[in-house]
Amino acid sequence: MIIPNRPLLPRLLLLFWVAEIAVGLLFAAAGYELLGQAGNGGAAVLMLMGVVLAVVGAVMAGHCWRSARLAGNAIEMTGAGLMDRRLSAHPIPWEAVSWKVIFNGRSYALQMDIAEPARSAAAIAWPARALGVFSRMLRQPEFNVAALGTAMTAEEIGKRMAGFKPPTA
Repeated sequence: MIIPNRPLLPRLLLLFWVAEIAVGLLFAAAGYELLGQAGNGGAAVLMLMGVVLAVVGAVMAGHCWRSARLAGNAIEMTGAGLMDRRLSAHPIPWEAVSWKVIFNGRSYALQMDIAEPARSAAAIAWPARALGVFSRMLRQPEFNVAALGTAMTAEEIGKRMAGFKPPTA
């Protein structure tokens, strides 16, 4: 099963996330300039907002960059395992994958955990690892198989994955 990469939307979103980084840095710089004045609390809040915006923008820009520059297929599923080139550099064996489709209140996401030693061998990209921190904080599976740039929904990708390995409960 091959799911091709369609990089137009990730390229457009990359511009948005780069703009968010710039806005975050501007907020942080404005807060730094206000630090010497009487309203230190507002300056600290402005700096914190700027840092959060810049960090989130950097992670999401990294995620979109991987999709935008990918030549070839985004996802390949074979009897041997899952290869999502936006997530990892190597195929992940099915026996190491536990996955499910999650509804987060607004949309669906296909999320999975990867057992060791396959997790270490997969060479998972830094944006996916950073997003995994947030998923673990929400007590959800760590990694996301992104529907972005595939012209498919998470549910459709999940149906195709179910043909190779059923979802976890």
